[in-house]
Amino acid sequence: MKQMVITVLTSFLMAMPVQKEGIEGIWLTSRQDSKIEISRNPDGTYSGKIIWAMPPHSSYEGMLVMKDVQYNSAQGCYKCPWVYDPRLNIAARAKITLSGDTMIVHATKGIISKNEVFTRLVE
Repeated sequence: MKQMVITVLTSFLMAMPVQKEGIEGIWLTSRQDSKIEISRNPDGTYSGKIIWAMPPHSSYEGMLVMKDVQYNSAQGCYKCPWVYDPRLNIAARAKITLSGDTMIVHATKGIISKNEVFTRLVE
């Protein structure tokens, strides 16, 4: 009986969809015209690249748009020393916060700042 309960619970848990935590995953921009894939690098930092963009921005696919992202546990957010907006041709630094499947990138360049909201795509 104990073995049967363990088997049923294991089967149930394996059938549940896996929800990713943290910054890794595929994110849709607020304009819904691009998808960014954020992945962990061997050195423990994260980077993001465009994996899909609507025309006329299809040439941006494969472009690196964030690098050297690290989690700052003291502040409870990710720090990004380099984030790039190819439409504006501007690189900046950013603070990234997560709330469930929403990611807010607060980019700052000098005295100008901008928030961009992304939504995690569930696989």
